[in-house]
Parts: sequence; structure tokens; C-alpha cells
Amino acid sequence: MPGEQCRGWREVKYKELIQFDPIESIIQLRHADDVRRARELVQSYVISEEMAERLVNLVIPQLQFDQPLDNKGLLIVGNYGTGKSHLMSVISAIAENEDMIDYLNNKTVADAARRIGGRFKVIRTEIGSTTMLLRDIVVGVLEESLATMGVSYFFPPADRTFNYKRSFEDLMEAFHQVYPDHGLLLVVDELLDYLRTRKDQELILDLNFLREVGEVCRDLRFRFIAGVQEALFDNPRFSFVADTVRRVKDRFEQVYIARRDIKFVVAERLLKKTPAQKEKIKEHLTRFAKFYGRMNERMDEFVDLFPVHPDYVETFERVVTAEKREVLKTLSMAMRNLLDQDVPADQPGLIAYDSYWATLLENQSFRSVPDIKAVIDCSQVLESRIQQAFTRPNYKPMALRIIHALSVHRLTTGDIYSTLGPTAEELRDSLCLYQPGVEELGGDPAEDLLSQIQTVLREIIRTVNGQFISSNRDNGQYYLDLKKTEDYDALIEKRAESLDLSQLDRYFYDALRRVMECSDQTYVRGYRIWQHELEWLDHRAARLGYLFFGAPNERSTAVPPRDFYLYFIQPFDPPKFKDEKKPDELFLRLTGMDEEFRSLVRNYAASLDLTATAAGHAKSVYQAKAEEFLRDLVQWLRKNVTTAFEVTYEGRSKKLIEWLKSKSVLGTMGGMSPERINFRDLVNGVASVCLGPHFQNQAPEYPVFSVLITSANRAQAAQDALRAIAGQVRTKQATAVLDALELLDGDRIQPYASPYATCILDLVKKKGHGQVVNRSELIQDVWGVEYFEPHTYRLEPEWVVVLLASLVYAGEIVLSIPGSKFDANGLAQLAGTSLAELVQFKHIERPKEWNIAALKALFELFELAPGMAQIVTMGNEEPVQELQKAVDRNLNRLLLAQQHIQAGLTFWGGSVLTEDEIHHLRSTLETTKDFLESLQGYTTPGRLKNLRYEVDDIAAHQNGLKALGEIENFKKLVADLEPIASYLSTAEAVLPHNHVLIGQMQSLRGEMLTGICDPSNRSSATYGQQAKRRLTDLKNNYIQTYISLHTKARLSKNDDDRKARLIRDERLKSLQKLATIDIMPRQHLVDFQNRLGELRTCFELTEYDLEKSATCPHCGFRPITESVSASAATVLESLDHDLDKIVKEWTQTLLSNLEDPTTLDNLSLLKPEAREIIDSFLKSRTLPEPLEQDFVAALQEALSGLTRVTIKISEFRNALLSGGSPITLEEMRKRFEEYVESLVRGKERSKVRIVLE
Repeated sequence: MPGEQCRGWREVKYKELIQFDPIESIIQLRHADDVRRARELVQSYVISEEMAERLVNLVIPQLQFDQPLDNKGLLIVGNYGTGKSHLMSVISAIAENEDMIDYLNNKTVADAARRIGGRFKVIRTEIGSTTMLLRDIVVGVLEESLATMGVSYFFPPADRTFNYKRSFEDLMEAFHQVYPDHGLLLVVDELLDYLRTRKDQELILDLNFLREVGEVCRDLRFRFIAGVQEALFDNPRFSFVADTVRRVKDRFEQVYIARRDIKFVVAERLLKKTPAQKEKIKEHLTRFAKFYGRMNERMDEFVDLFPVHPDYVETFERVVTAEKREVLKTLSMAMRNLLDQDVPADQPGLIAYDSYWATLLENQSFRSVPDIKAVIDCSQVLESRIQQAFTRPNYKPMALRIIHALSVHRLTTGDIYSTLGPTAEELRDSLCLYQPGVEELGGDPAEDLLSQIQTVLREIIRTVNGQFISSNRDNGQYYLDLKKTEDYDALIEKRAESLDLSQLDRYFYDALRRVMECSDQTYVRGYRIWQHELEWLDHRAARLGYLFFGAPNERSTAVPPRDFYLYFIQPFDPPKFKDEKKPDELFLRLTGMDEEFRSLVRNYAASLDLTATAAGHAKSVYQAKAEEFLRDLVQWLRKNVTTAFEVTYEGRSKKLIEWLKSKSVLGTMGGMSPERINFRDLVNGVASVCLGPHFQNQAPEYPVFSVLITSANRAQAAQDALRAIAGQVRTKQATAVLDALELLDGDRIQPYASPYATCILDLVKKKGHGQVVNRSELIQDVWGVEYFEPHTYRLEPEWVVVLLASLVYAGEIVLSIPGSKFDANGLAQLAGTSLAELVQFKHIERPKEWNIAALKALFELFELAPGMAQIVTMGNEEPVQELQKAVDRNLNRLLLAQQHIQAGLTFWGGSVLTEDEIHHLRSTLETTKDFLESLQGYTTPGRLKNLRYEVDDIAAHQNGLKALGEIENFKKLVADLEPIASYLSTAEAVLPHNHVLIGQMQSLRGEMLTGICDPSNRSSATYGQQAKRRLTDLKNNYIQTYISLHTKARLSKNDDDRKARLIRDERLKSLQKLATIDIMPRQHLVDFQNRLGELRTCFELTEYDLEKSATCPHCGFRPITESVSASAATVLESLDHDLDKIVKEWTQTLLSNLEDPTTLDNLSLLKPEAREIIDSFLKSRTLPEPLEQDFVAALQEALSGLTRVTIKISEFRNALLSGGSPITLEEMRKRFEEYVESLVRGKERSKVRIVLE
């Protein structure tokens, strides 16, 4: 990171990194007339590779006259200060003096230049301010210069000349008489400047003459070179003579001095460096390369031109000014100022084009050009605003560089009002802007820097209110906007001088309204009066009063009266009034105004005043300015509130900061220092302390809350308290309210200890039976505000509702509102009713008496002591809690039973109940469930007092609880028996269909389903034990039966070994080899191998395994799917015998076919070795042991003439039955013969061998 790496960067000066060779003098073409000066010019000219190529391939071939060529005139194109005159001086000096070639610093150019070295007499001239025709200028120069060379020639008068080609021929004839071996070279500088001043008709004559000059170069040894500042043929000034220009162009070649050539001069002469210096520069720049788009790619160019930014030259060349721009001279001057300075360690330290702005400003002559003056004026105002009002000091240097860059760029677009400019990214890269600290942002370095530059650009625009600078949203370009140059700040200052004091007071109150956080809507229309709340600190409760921006003269306009009045007196033009030292009034005066405050108020007022009369963009600017001044004004008030304001209470006046020193005030701020507390809280804190005794006198017995209660949260706090009383969530706020109203005994609601609740209860008790206490008897109106006991408690109606709810909870009262009544059982509905409705209650009354008989029946239903009913009537809550536990317990049982019924009451795959029984049971349980759920609301003695059930209603639910018990008994019994029954179900599916155990299982299943349907059996422990024993016995029988079948169907360990030996038997191997012979009945072997493979081995099964699973866990034996008519061991023994039989049959088949007359003829054709093997077999009549492959090959060769025809039994059967049955013997014979005939048709019958499969 640059910030870290710069610690290792040794301080080094610019002059230590370059070999500075300034280019500060202006080269005149005529300097080359002097030989010594000409030598210096040739020696100092630096030639780039591109320029060398143009000199060798274009300039020198066009000048030489030894080889025939379509020679043309030459135009050297280059801006002022790019070395155009220097180049023409070098070319003309070499053409004039061959010795000059040795001073060229490019060997390739030197070798090519020998073709023209010393071959010309040269005439040099510069065209100054003149109105002469170009013809007259050239003719005059030629005649005068040739005369000094000893050549006497005069051009004929213009009015007698129709074509100058003849005149030039005569000229060159006279020249060659004196200089027969030389050519004549005319070099003219500043030609384009001259042509630009010409009138239209004169220009046509001049261009035609110029064309003729170019034409004579083709046939004569006359050569012409002119210097122009830009491409002559592309200049819009000459567009009206486009045809003439085109003809001139045909006779001239243009040699451009490109930017690369200028950069090469800068790198190789002006700022030449050694390899060591370049390495040091590269090390420095590499640290910053990651912050820019293409610095790494262009690093060599940056190093070569250091400390000049490579883009400097390109931008410089596009700057349009009235004076000549000399890039090399300008860079030389800028570099000279840097030489003794240190290269910054925390910046790239490059000279970018923004630095040219200072050079432009120094030249006062530029101000005479209207466009340049407009740009300078705009830029200076913009820069002045940034110097004065830029809000980010750290970014100010970057902001100024950006302004200078945009100012220079404005002069490169041709039209100073165009909407063209650089983007933020281009500013970053072309200026190498850098902000120390950007490396610590942690993102992509280039993007982080770009983001900071965009921030600076936005801040510049904001600072000048969008004036002077604009951005093009389509392409992100920024530019000086000379159409937006209104100086709004000066207009605001002028308007501020004419404002009167009353206006200043009015606008001051705007700022005060912000810091006091007042709404736009005032309490009294036309007056700055708001309803205001202060905290009564000792009681953590809000008191309601008025806030005045004005004096007590306006007090009478605020009705009804409230608890207090705060006055902010006008600071600029205060009215006269008498302070009556009332305990409910407090005054605040701004006595510490300074000049900054007065200036902010005046500017804010002026901005708003101008906004009222402005329109369009100006209006939005004044509005933005006003908002900015208001923001600063608010900031001043917040910063100076403690020292600038004086507080007066009951005739005592002190600075606000002095009031803050008291412990009581500091206590209200939570121990924070005044600087960290906002304006409103400071004012409210001081006012609360001053007015505290007044509030206490108003309501001496008001509750003390543990959390702050205001008008904003009072309703919510009361609603929370109602929910807590109803048994719902008890929030911290609810607890604070209940505690303040003294309604809590620990965690229990207990209204009897609350003086507020007992006061209400006393009123109720004074009423006779059937009488009610109306709302108006509890709540009184005091000046439009309602309170309960306004002279002592002064409780708001919300707290009265909470007190009434606590008495409803206790069963002491019933609360009546329009359309509803709430007793202890309606607390949930009460808590769910809006507070606005509850506050407007109608009356309260006493509830009905206790129903002891019903309560006893209820406790007995749940097997609780009936005596608990009597205890409840005494207000004891413990029996209620026990009752609720029993209700919850039975409700949970019932919900579980309903789930069992929904899933189905089944045993051993059969249903226990009929559909009618299930429907009746569901109905009974649902009724009981509703009853139990209704009992959950009776959570207090007060609610039980309003129990709505009678004794008979309660007794009716005995059946539901009884049915619940029966279901539980069934599930318990099934849980004990079901595992064995499920096992037997699996066993039944495993056994063969006709097995005796299946009948026993089905019989027992029927008996047990019948028995379980009897409710008495379900609750009988004896029945359950007997049923489990019978199931267990049947399971054990199955286990023994399964083991017997498993033993028969599976090979033992010894049998498995025998099977393995049979698989490896040589007989089987011999048959497998013989099966490759076509005529062998392979199906016999396949059937044998399948039967052998089907024999499975398992000798690991135990009774313990079958206790857990009805099938073998090792082999999965299922008797129903496997035939066990013969034991596996018996089958294995039979297979051993079958193998001998197959070997014998196959041997006989081979012998029969080999001895067949058809085959005997083939034996004579066998090779001797094969014939010997066959003869040996025929002789021994047995298969060889072991049976080798040679034997098989010999058999295949001997029997190769035989044709195998396979008859599959299924196909044979279908053929015989194809005509239906029964049939006669003759028909059977005929079908057989036809079938066989179809198989052997086309085959040699003597060689056919039929194989049955």
C-alpha cells in the first residue's frame, strides 16, 4: 500500500531523477542561415523512430533530384512549439551543407540524407503580417535572395503572366548557369497563418499559385517546403474553395509532427534519464499503478516522460487560445519550478494538464479573447466558492485540481458551450488524482479512488448549488457550464441587508421549531403555539401544557388551560409584557447571540425571501441555500444552547448552563454531559425540574411509575395492563402500570390494597342492591380534561379503566359499556375491546352471588375435594389452580383419545368398533372437550363466581370422562398385545396357504377381536394376561415350524462343502467344454447348472433370531415362495447321480455320431493328430480324463458336416395342436412329419441331427 511503502521511500528531488535540458527559446527558421547556429540546431534535434521513417521514406525522396520521381512540394504540419521550425531548419541545413549530416543523431537518417546533403542552395523566409499576394511574396523573396547569390532574374509582371511554370523554368535556367549542380530549395514558415487572413478572392489566387509551385517541383530542381500549424487541406476555413484545395493537395505531401514525436523529444531531450533513474521512477510509480486504469500497461511511457503525465501533450495540443501555444517551452518552465522539490512519497507527483491553468491565468492578454475570458471568469468564481464553502477540507486540493482541469478542458472543445468534458474515470487517470488514505478502504483500489473522485465532484456541484459546472447523465462527462453563472450568494447577502427585525424573529423561530421538534401544525391557527409535554420527574409521568414562540400576551388564545406554559421570547424585537411570576410559566430568552448567528439568520431569511419571487432553477437554488443556512442555524442552536439561552422561572433568571449544574437537572439526563444531549431534551429537562413542585401541588397523590408514561404510550400501557389482568402476556410496561396503581401482591392481581381501587369499591358498596355507579360519578371534567379525583389522584380515564378491570377480575363488579357487560368470565373480551370504547363506559354494578352446589359438583367431577368450593368463596386461589390443572390434564387426555379414534381403534388388522359406535364416541368426546375448554376461562375466584353451569350440566359429562377411560384401557391393552399380533400377521403371510398354523392363527384372531370388543375385558388384567399367553404360545409354535422348514430348504455346512466340490467336479468341466460342439444337447447342462445354483446355504438361523423377526435375517427364507417337497441335501445327492447320467448320455451321443457312415467319410480328411485322438476315443468308448481342448477341437472338426436342428418342446407341442384335438393316428403322424419337414427343409437329411430342448 502507498501509505505503508512510502516509509521505505528515501526523500529524493526531481532533479536527481532526470537530466533536465530545457527548451525555452523560440526557434526561428532564419536561424539556420548562420552555419554555427545551424550546426547547433542539427545536433540538438532528437529524431524518433516514426520521424526517422518519415524523413527517410518521404522527405528525402521528395527533395532528391538524382532519380526520376513525381516530386511534390512538402508541408511540415505541427502546432506551435512542437518543433516544426526546428525540423525545417534541420532539413534545409543538411540540404545546404553536407557537413551537417555528421551532426545528426540518427544513423539511418544520416545515411539517407547523403542523397541531398549540400545539393541545394537554400532560401528561408517567414511570412509576417502582410496583405500582399502569395505570388508577390514568393517572387520578391526569390528575386532578392537570388541576387545575393549572384543570380539575376526577374519575374514578369503579374498582369502579363498566365502561367508561372514558364517563369520558374526561366528562373532555374538562370540559376543553373551559376550553380549547374545544385537545386534551389525555398523554405517558408507560418504559411497557414498567412492564408487564414486572406479574403476569399485573394485566397483563391494564393492557392492557385501554391498549386503551381508544387507542380514545378516535378520537372525542375526547384523544391518547396512550407510550415503550417494544422493540416491545410482539412481546414474548414477553406471549405468554400474545396476544389482548388483538392488540386493543391495533389501537388503536396504533408509531413506530420505527431504527439509521439513531441513525447519523444520530451523523453529523450527535455527529461532524459539514465537506466538507474528510470528504475527508481518505476519503483515509485508502481506503488500507485493499481489506482489507475492503464498505468501498468503504459508504465514505460510514464517512466520515460516522468514527471510529465503522458496525456498532458495530447490535451495541450487541443487547447484553443489566441496566442501561440508552445508545449515544450511550457513544460520546460513547469519542470524548472519542480527541480529542487522533493518527489512526494504519498502522491504520484506528476505534472498533468490541470497545471497549465496557472500558466494561462498569468498571461493577461488571454482576457482580451471573449471565450477565454468567459472560461476564466467562470472558473475563478467556482474556485472562490470552493475555497470559501467547501465542506470537506481534506478533499479541497483535489477539488481545485478538478476545477483547473475542467477549465483547461473547456478550451479544447472548440465551442465553450458544448456539453463535452471528461468523465470521473478520465479525470482520475489523465490527472493521476490521488487522495492519501484511499488505500485503507479495502476494496478494489481503482474503484475506491474513483468513488472518492465522484464524491468530490458531487460536493463541488452541491457547494455551488449546481452553478458553473454540469454533468451529462448519458455519458457521465463533467464540464464547466458557462450558461449557469449566477452568483446566488452575492444576491442573498444583498437581500439580507434590507430585512427588518420582525422578519428575523420569524425566521429564527423556523430554526427553533426544528430543534424543539415541533410539527408544522400549530395548536392555535395563526399563532406559534403547540401542545407540549414535560416529564414529571418524580412520578415518571407526562404533564400536558403549551409551548409558545412568543410572549404571555398570547396566553389567552390557548384554551383550555393546561398544566404549564413555556415561552421562547423574540430575540431581535421582543414585545413588552409583565412577568406575573406564575408557578406554571417559564421563560427562555436568547441573550447570547454572536455575529455568526445573526449572519445565519439574515442569510436564511434572505434565501427564503428570494425563493418567493424566483422561478425555475433559481428557485430551487434559493431553496437549497435556505435549507443549508437553516441546517447551520440549527447546528448553532444545538451547539450554543447552554450558553446562549437564559431561563426565567418565578422571577429568577439564570443561564441555562447554570440550571444544568444542579444535581436534579443532571439526574434527568442520565449522567450524560450537556454536549451530548439534544436541544429539546435540554430545554425539557430544565423546565421539568423548575415545574416539578407545581405538578406536585396539582396532584399530591398521583401514582409513581417505574417507566416513563406519556400521552403517546399511555393508551398502550393501559391496554397492556388489561391484557395482564386477563391472564395474557405481562409486559414490563404492564407491570409498571399495575405496580404504580398498587394492584400487585407479588405477582398476583390484588386490588384490595390499592387506595385508588378501594376508593372506587367504596363508591360501589354505598349503592343499594340493584343500583349502579355511573361514569359521571367517577370521572370529572376539569377545563375540558377528564380526571378521577382531580384534586388528589388526578388520574386519567385510562388508569380508571385499569382499576375497574382489576375489580372485575376480583369478582367485585361488572363493567358495562354500550352493548356489552364484562364480569370475571369476560376478561378476555374486555382486554380485546378497544380502550376508546372502555374509557366511555356507562356504569359499574355488583355481580350475582356464589353457586356452591355447582362448584362442589365441578370439583367432584375431577375427583377433587368438594370442600374446596367453600374455600374459593373466601377468595382463595389455590383450589382454582388445582381445578385448572385437572381441567388441563383431562383435556390433554381427551385430545389424545380423539387422535386415536381418528387413526382408528384396530387390533390385529381388524376394527374393534362399528361405525355407529365410533360416531357416538366421537360426539360424546367432542361435547366433553367443549365443556373442558370452557372451564379454562375460570382462572380466578371472581370468574368462578359467575360459573354458568348447574349441577345437572356438570353431571352430564361423567359419560364423556368414562368413555375417555375406556379408550385409554383399549390403547393400553393393544400396546401390550399388538407387537405379538403384528409378528403373527407377518408369519401368516410367510407360511404356505394350506399350512395348519394359518388356521390356528385365524381362529385365535377371531376370538381375540371378539373379546377385546367387550369393555369389561379391556379393563381386566386377567384377560390381558391370558390373551398374551395364547399369542405367545402360537408364536413359539411358529418358530419351531419355521426352523424345521428352513432346515429342509437350506444346505448345511457339510452340504455346502459338497456343493462346492460338485461345482469344481471334472465331469462338469468336461461337459462345459463339450457344450461348445453344435450337436450337443446343451440344455441338459444348463438345467443341471440351474438346479445346482438354486440350492442355497444357511446354517446360522437360531430361535433368538426368530424372536425378533418372522423370517430368517440371514437368507430371508419364505416357505410360501419356495417348494420344500424334498430336502436340499436329497436334491444335491440326486444331482451328483444326474451328472454321471449326463456324461454317459453325451459320450454315447458322440460315439453314435462319429460312427455314423456320413461322419466316417470325414475322418479320413482329419490331420493325423486329430485322427489319432478320435480313433483313441472310439476305441476306449470313454471320455479322456482330463478332457483337453485338443479333443474338443478334433470332435468339432470331425462333426462339422452335421447340421443341428433344435426342437423346443413348447414349439413341438404347438405344432401338433395347431389343427385342434382330438385327432386320429394318421393326422398325428402327418402333423409330426410336416413339422419335422419344415425344420429340415433345404438341409441334407443324412447330416441333420435333431436336438430336443
